[in-house]
Amino acid sequence: MRPLKPVRLGWFIHRFCVTGLNLERFINLLSKNSIPLVSIRRADSRTLVCECFSCDLPSICTLAQEKGWRIHQSVPLRWSARLKWLRQRPGIPAGVVLTLVAVMILSGFVWRVEIHGAGSYQADISAFLEESGYSAGRARNSIDAEALEQLLTHRYPKIAWFHAYVSGVTLMVDVTPGVSMPVLPSDIPCDIVAARGGIVESIQVYAGTAAVKPGDVVRKGQTLIRGIERSFDGATVDVAAEGVVNARCWQSCTVQMPLYEIESKETGRQTVFTRLSTPMWQQPVQNADYLAYNTYMEEMPVVGSFFPVILQRITQREVSMQYTSREMETVRQEAGEAALKRLKLRLFGYEIIDKWVDYCMIEGESLAATATGEWLMDIGVVQTP
Repeated sequence: MRPLKPVRLGWFIHRFCVTGLNLERFINLLSKNSIPLVSIRRADSRTLVCECFSCDLPSICTLAQEKGWRIHQSVPLRWSARLKWLRQRPGIPAGVVLTLVAVMILSGFVWRVEIHGAGSYQADISAFLEESGYSAGRARNSIDAEALEQLLTHRYPKIAWFHAYVSGVTLMVDVTPGVSMPVLPSDIPCDIVAARGGIVESIQVYAGTAAVKPGDVVRKGQTLIRGIERSFDGATVDVAAEGVVNARCWQSCTVQMPLYEIESKETGRQTVFTRLSTPMWQQPVQNADYLAYNTYMEEMPVVGSFFPVILQRITQREVSMQYTSREMETVRQEAGEAALKRLKLRLFGYEIIDKWVDYCMIEGESLAATATGEWLMDIGVVQTP
């Protein structure tokens, strides 16, 4: 059988020095045996510095020993140097293998449960999932998403829709609350009343009798359309009032901003702690005897450990705190922007016709900004019996 040809890769290179006489014959001998060199450099009259592929180094050493040349100062380069470095530290590849195995095993379990859109049901749904066994540490292949959706739908009939699925190591539960709308038969007499106060802009009556006109100021609960109609003979008939009453409405939101802020400055005193920390355990640290302090942390992994161990250096520096006054214009701008932002969130879905901000000083310590918005909406709702 023919010997297998060595696989020469440019990533694995060795540098060596060859010493002796007639070094040109050494180069020709390598060429005759089809052993290439990556680079050749003459150090002096009897020494060459060469680079070769790592797989050819044993053959070069054998030829040099047979012909009387001396090979010395052999140094691995590129990936050969890295492989030598890893061979000298067997704990690192073993730790990498153990980490990969642990990641593969742990990825088969759910470690987080996230609930979105539950609103006031958030805490109750979270507790129910915990009691039902859908918690951190459960195997992914044991979770039946459809069965979980049916379980939640049966448990919370007022929720319109549940969607459960596993994403990575997280169990996701999306919740869409239902909105119950009062449905009244059209043959039951009723009135249309104001859902909130405002100034009537326009009114359209489809059934019943208008109780207000454009320009009237109405309050919440005031009758807008009465469920009464007059027949041809002059008699009154009770009907279910229907119509649209558009009114200009106002909403205000107030934000209070302090005129002073707390400024902290380090005094120069500090305390330094050192501790070992792992994902499952860490040494306790005793806090410094300062009223207020800043904490700084430096982390350095412990090399050679099979498990992730981190050496933490914690520095606690004492700070002094004092009240400093803020610029009035800055406080005014921040309070106004915050009030307008809160107003827009409250009026989300409505088109704001006009808005403005009023400011008021409170006992010389804070500034209150009140943002008021005006919008147009149908304020008529059916008065339930």
